[in-house]
Amino acid sequence: MKNKKVAYRLKNMKIGQIFKYFRRTKHITLKEASQGIVSIPFLSRFENGLTDISFSHLLELLNRINVQLSEFEFLYQQKNPTKNDLLPAFQQAYQAGNIDMLKKYLSEWQEKQGMFANLQTIQLKMMLVTLGEGELTKKEITILVTYFQKIDNWTFFELYLFGHALSFLELPIMLNLFNELQKKEIIYDDFRHDNFSILFYIYNNVILHLLANNYFNQAHTLVNHLENHFCARDKDYYHKTRLFNLKGLTLYLLGQKEAGLKLLKKANLITYLTNHEVNFLKNEKIYLAKYLTVQELTDVFDFSQISYLKE
Repeated sequence: MKNKKVAYRLKNMKIGQIFKYFRRTKHITLKEASQGIVSIPFLSRFENGLTDISFSHLLELLNRINVQLSEFEFLYQQKNPTKNDLLPAFQQAYQAGNIDMLKKYLSEWQEKQGMFANLQTIQLKMMLVTLGEGELTKKEITILVTYFQKIDNWTFFELYLFGHALSFLELPIMLNLFNELQKKEIIYDDFRHDNFSILFYIYNNVILHLLANNYFNQAHTLVNHLENHFCARDKDYYHKTRLFNLKGLTLYLLGQKEAGLKLLKKANLITYLTNHEVNFLKNEKIYLAKYLTVQELTDVFDFSQISYLKE
């Protein structure tokens, strides 16, 4: 039985063009790249977007020119950000609080059929609800829970979907799914370059959810777990800032107010000095107002003594 060809049709930059880019920048001829794998005319047509190629042949060709599949996929993502990987576009609109754009995405996905389209629709609805627009039905939450419970292998899509779903799930169900996820953490940590960020995001939301439900000791345990995990993978200032924030709020709610407020102040200061998204600090202040006194809130967001550093 002949290998079923896997089509890689691209609208912005075709896969063949990406392969051609790698081949030419390595100064490898069509003959050298194709020998023993495909014919020279076939490889030429593939590079020019005139034919598709089987996945097995693509892997052989990449091996021939010494390009890893992950490198190939990375360049593909860069050249086709909106057509191939939808989640960054969603997240960009969400982080910017762009409700109109999220509604536009939602309208587009509501017209499509199938489970994936249904899940994307629910995901966009969750983003909008978090920003104060619309609502999520019990039926849609049930669809999410059923989906999470039946799948055996979580990819980046499931991690991202779960991260947004946390605050909509009942606490026992959320914790059960999260416990299962932690068993797979090592696999997902290096699966994709941004998986650490999504795992951190999930930890962040689970901890905040526990704090909101007065499970302070459980939250503290997870903060310590995250801190140990983070120290071995010291990523960047953003994750360190979020860790200060989570640990600070947890200690504050456990009664260690001075230590907690100090960490919250440190987190906000880093965010302020690195010119992070303006709305980020604004949203942090709104969230912390649920727990801190007016004076404490003023103190942890007081940057008057160091404002000159931003000039």
